[in-house]
Amino acid sequence: MSMRDGERADVWRAGGVIVAMMASLLLGCGGGGGPPSDVVPTPLDLSTTGTISADVSVDGAVAPPQMVNMRSTPACAAAHREPVPDPSLRVRDGKLANALVWIKDGLGDRVFAPPKDPVVMDQQGCMYVPHVAGVMVGQPLEFVNSDPEAHNVHGKPSLGKGWNFIMSRPGSSRTLYLDKAEVPVPVGCDIHPWMQAFLGVFMHPYHGVTSDDGTTTLANVPPGDYVVAVWHEKLGTKEQSVTLEPSGTVSVRFAYDAP
Repeated sequence: MSMRDGERADVWRAGGVIVAMMASLLLGCGGGGGPPSDVVPTPLDLSTTGTISADVSVDGAVAPPQMVNMRSTPACAAAHREPVPDPSLRVRDGKLANALVWIKDGLGDRVFAPPKDPVVMDQQGCMYVPHVAGVMVGQPLEFVNSDPEAHNVHGKPSLGKGWNFIMSRPGSSRTLYLDKAEVPVPVGCDIHPWMQAFLGVFMHPYHGVTSDDGTTTLANVPPGDYVVAVWHEKLGTKEQSVTLEPSGTVSVRFAYDAP
């Protein structure tokens, strides 16, 4: 007697949960352990700081995004009234969303204390929200599961310690503290392979992710000469040199060629 599609999906999901739980036991939670010891930051003269505004665009026609295939898990598909576009290349009117912008060089030996407020990455409708985020070394990074479905959160940094843990209950959360600066750090769910997100981990607060209008702003930047970088998961990395005058504002524009 053959197994019905729904029963097959249930068995597949159960197997995925078991695999994820075994992986979490083998790898541990990772992520650098507990919160950092107190950091003594370099004094910052806010009367002289300025702003770096970034604008990220794509030149040329971009094909409409494909829809995320959630058919293997009906409960995930049922969480959405409309098909879910693939977030890996989101372009509107030539403006690129989900591009990570940061100061790559120029801050010298300045030390910055990590914020106490967490960066929150939720699991909603079997998708990571947000898709791209920046976090400082030593800042709380909180993963939340808002789904009735079980997920495992599998972080794969190249430099820092990886992590893999199960989140089986709706409303559950888990907080990590990352210990190595790195761009990017992929995050995924082994149970639902379409679930992908990316983190940028930094030693300073001067980073941002572009919104749908392709812009982000780095505020309270001390005056100086900087290299500003942008990274996108499909389009790669670009850099530009800028000079920020005391209490000044400077704009930097990045343009990618359409893939």
